Amino acid sequence: MIKKSLMVKRIYNNPEVYYGKGATASCLKALDQARLIILVSSTVKKSEYYGKIVAALAGKQIQEEAIASPTQDAIVKLAQKYVGPAKPDAIVAIGGGKVIDSAKALKVLLDNPGMTFADLEKNRFCEKAATKLVAIPTTPGTGSETNSIAVMQDAAGRKIPLINSGFVPDVAILDHEFLLGHDVQAIFEFSADIFAHAFEGSVSAASTPLLAAIARSAISMLKAGIEKFKADPKDPKGLEAILQAGHLAGIVQGNAFVGACHALAHTIEEQVPGVSHGQSILITLKQTILWLKETTKKAEYEEFIGAYNAINFDAYRKPELVKGKLDLDKWADAALKDPSISTSPVRMKKENLLVLEDWILNKP
Repeated sequence: MIKKSLMVKRIYNNPEVYYGKGATASCLKALDQARLIILVSSTVKKSEYYGKIVAALAGKQIQEEAIASPTQDAIVKLAQKYVGPAKPDAIVAIGGGKVIDSAKALKVLLDNPGMTFADLEKNRFCEKAATKLVAIPTTPGTGSETNSIAVMQDAAGRKIPLINSGFVPDVAILDHEFLLGHDVQAIFEFSADIFAHAFEGSVSAASTPLLAAIARSAISMLKAGIEKFKADPKDPKGLEAILQAGHLAGIVQGNAFVGACHALAHTIEEQVPGVSHGQSILITLKQTILWLKETTKKAEYEEFIGAYNAINFDAYRKPELVKGKLDLDKWADAALKDPSISTSPVRMKKENLLVLEDWILNKP
């Protein structure tokens, strides 16, 4: 078919997506592959629902691997463990973005023996795809289950977004039952990441009208889901809409990428340990929209800020977590090195990043 290295407008996303209550057990029971690695977070492994998942895989040859942190060294060691005769037919990743991103990198390393993370930073296209990947997100924000991006930590603790066509999972299963254990603060932090993927992907230098339309659908679905969730946090329809909005936003992020909001948020996580990705996004999101509105004078930013306010993200934003803890010069310098910055709709230099940082920290 078409060579993947052809640089024309395209959308990479899953060949198969399954969703709805009970989708996980039903789909895993129907898997053709017999030799499996299950990559799972420790939290999910302890859950009652995980027992049903394992039961659905009865008769398969299963190896379980718990993922605590998606470091390059950990994934290399895992790949070395399963290369050769121990190589699985499929990887089933059950967890948040860290788990799914780890599975993406593991899949490509298993299918391309000898490949390194230095190679992955240079090469965006891996044609070999012998090992199948099933991604089951237990958090709704990352969109990792549908896109070609994997964020990995290097030895220095830096988060490095890698982009590769080989990362796109073969199957995504969207099962909102995994969301039932999350508290309200967590759901809003996940939702902020969904919103940021859709907003930044929509206005990205790499965006297209098709991706912008998907982004707006994601935000509309997110708003509707949040309204149901506010009325009843246990309403499955609200949680289902939020999870599906995250999937759509993940398609946008994976093809149009993001911008300054994410670049600055990634750096917050490095400079202020303990601040979650979702909270880092909440801290940077509103002022990034307002700064871009002021800088570009484009009306579309009015729509985004209107949607932001309608969801009431400010109620869950905690800028006090980073006040006085960020070195502004280092924050700007690190953000400029983040790959996310390259697709910002406004060309970012240190001078305007410092202005944006001031808006983030000092404007209400």
